[in-house]
Amino acid sequence: MAHIEVIDQISVGGFRDRANEDRVGLSGPHAWVIDGATGLGEPFMGAGSDAAWLAQRTHEAFTRHADEPDPARLVADAAEDLIVCFEAERRRDTEHAWELPCGSFMLASASGAGLDLTWSGDCRALVMAAGGQVMGFGATALSEEAEAALVAKLGAGGDPARRYRQPEAQAELRAMRNVALAHGKSMILSPDRGFLAHLKNAGISCDQADILLMTDGFAAAELRYGLFPAPAGLMASVRANGLAEVARQLRRFEHETDPDGLIKPRWKRSDDATAILLKMHL
Repeated sequence: MAHIEVIDQISVGGFRDRANEDRVGLSGPHAWVIDGATGLGEPFMGAGSDAAWLAQRTHEAFTRHADEPDPARLVADAAEDLIVCFEAERRRDTEHAWELPCGSFMLASASGAGLDLTWSGDCRALVMAAGGQVMGFGATALSEEAEAALVAKLGAGGDPARRYRQPEAQAELRAMRNVALAHGKSMILSPDRGFLAHLKNAGISCDQADILLMTDGFAAAELRYGLFPAPAGLMASVRANGLAEVARQLRRFEHETDPDGLIKPRWKRSDDATAILLKMHL
């Protein structure tokens, strides 16, 4: 029988005065990380963070349906729960698509044939199966470069979060989300069934594997900052030294080496960083 066990896990917030908008979980043959996307206006779901709401409700739905062995069915069932929660808890009607809570996730599922990965958005997974080859899935260095180029276009220097709040930045980001979250056609995790048509998946035939699931804030150590030769270097460091050591190096770069985002342009000095290291056996 397929089995997944936790070797290590970590979730550290990016800001001292704001909720961690990531979640991590393991139940049955499934494990996941979820990353709520920072809102672009006043909170839609009431007090607090819409991104944290999205991450928490998705985490609860995954946990509730984790006895479903088929990952596609699990995500579809969770999507229905998310829609019900949204309708029950939202404080007002949406005026623009960009207001919709949204985010990303990476789901790893053990099956009789090996490992299945299912994802939406820019979370990342590294998988090391027999022979020691490390394969990467989800977010890529190219997607990180595209974001960095947009940030750099709007100016560099000072507090990176200040760039995020600039009217020009907000306008660009809202326009992008209006496309990604068009009603009935959402392309990323949100309380809209449309995202189910845009899920990505990969199957790895193996009888055992080491698996690293990450939100983009943790994957930045590999993809955005190049602190580890990707992807084998990050996996080797995590297996040898643990997730906390990677997190320390990540924060050292963000707060000491490049606090103003001059070397690596970004929207936030530090993002929420979450990862879980797993071992799968059949």
